[in-house]
Amino acid sequence: MPNLYWKNKDKFERSKTYKTQIFYPFQILESISSPPINKFIPNSELIQKNTEIIQTPQFKVNDWENLLIWGDNKDVMNSLIKKFSNKIKIIYIDPPFATGGDFKFKTLIGENDAFEINEAYSDAWKGGIDEYIDFLYERLVVMKELLAEDGSIYVHLDWHVSHYIKIVMDEIFGKENFRNEVIWAYPAASMRTRRFFIRSFDSILFYTKSSEYTFNDDPGIYMEYSDRVKFALKEDDKGIFYYRGGSHNGKKLSQKVYVTNKGIFPRDVWTDIPYIRANTLEYQGFSTQKPERLLRRIILASSNETDIVADFFCGSGTTLAVAEKLGRRWIGSDMTKHAINISRKRILDIYNSNDIINWEKKYKKNPNSFKILNVNKNLQDINTYDKFLVNNIQKGKKKTLFQDVKFEIKILKDNNNISIELIDYFVPNLDLVENKLKRKIQSFSDWIDSWTIDFISQNSYFNMMWISYRTPKNRKLDLTSDRYFYEKAGKYQISVKVIDILGNETSQEYEISIE
Repeated sequence: MPNLYWKNKDKFERSKTYKTQIFYPFQILESISSPPINKFIPNSELIQKNTEIIQTPQFKVNDWENLLIWGDNKDVMNSLIKKFSNKIKIIYIDPPFATGGDFKFKTLIGENDAFEINEAYSDAWKGGIDEYIDFLYERLVVMKELLAEDGSIYVHLDWHVSHYIKIVMDEIFGKENFRNEVIWAYPAASMRTRRFFIRSFDSILFYTKSSEYTFNDDPGIYMEYSDRVKFALKEDDKGIFYYRGGSHNGKKLSQKVYVTNKGIFPRDVWTDIPYIRANTLEYQGFSTQKPERLLRRIILASSNETDIVADFFCGSGTTLAVAEKLGRRWIGSDMTKHAINISRKRILDIYNSNDIINWEKKYKKNPNSFKILNVNKNLQDINTYDKFLVNNIQKGKKKTLFQDVKFEIKILKDNNNISIELIDYFVPNLDLVENKLKRKIQSFSDWIDSWTIDFISQNSYFNMMWISYRTPKNRKLDLTSDRYFYEKAGKYQISVKVIDILGNETSQEYEISIE
């Protein structure tokens, strides 16, 4: 079988990749119980044991909690191997495509639809295609180790590198385990060129770990009938049918053919799934965001309820949201704190999203419990993007921009009921911030993307008990929390955490007495 060679490939073969990697311990950053209490959930005016909220059944598999992990996915996956080797049923990844460009997200400010375009990540590789293949190869090897024997992996790419990665995956997974190159074709109305044919599709490479794999003939994966068939469909007392034509001896013949499905089993060219537009409910302001209906087809086909679904380039959290709605367990990770914040809010707000099976309806269920972890390495916690800063700032000074950020709260007490009001947010080094950003900040609350409260802070990690957050479709932020009812007298520690529009996180502790 032909193999692909690139600079530094030999070092992986000598090291046997994941077996010589360092395993970093996970640190819990935040725990979110089900159902979370927030401004979008009905009946959350008083947070106490007897609050009636629509519940989602909890997973009964080994006391499972879904995982959202911040860190380099190579470190994340190596640290997962001990517990999850051969256990993940489906891995979907949408890695960088080696385009050479910079990808953007929208930083929304306040309630007035004002925004700045920010850099989400750079897809330029100093070492060229060798460095890119190097990067993906070592991660794909670890993914194979994590994948269940009857599991599947889907790698989403485009014309830039799909031909290289196809050869790499033949080598890692075996060309006999290649199942499909799925073509996701979408309109490219904004593309203007007369120098080549307009590029308007992505490739999704579908491999399995072995010849025995899960693949479901599920009505939820079916493609719509063609317009010709849809227009020909009729209905009688026996059901829905169309006439199949033909002729014999010059006479036209027709036969009723009854259909039971609402579409056809999918081919490997998918033209029925639109890309994300800003006016859609699922839009997250993330330039590489993929549609939920794309992941619905993949997850329904290659997994069953309670199976583990993983996405190690989770971005805006599409895979995690779809897995949640389809009753799968999930693990997601991303290198950027911004992606973790978007995914966190997306899962918390899943009640208000589209129902994944009946798209025209709202989902109206709360998410299962999940934890936010990170690998115990040095990660950049302060997102000081150049676009927001005045020119020619020294690198050392950038780190000081949000070091001394503080916020002010007011504790509102009514017997055993406590609520918190957020009354100010201080950014002391505003001289480093561009005027065009400062002009958009009309109020201290315009700095705030979300804030959350742990009313009984007693762990090394944050236990989210109430939250208010902005979404692209709902910009309002509640500055006063719901009331929390303390059943017993005593002293309690309250922790309040604020995340601003640049993704910077500030926590403060307070002590209260309940008599």
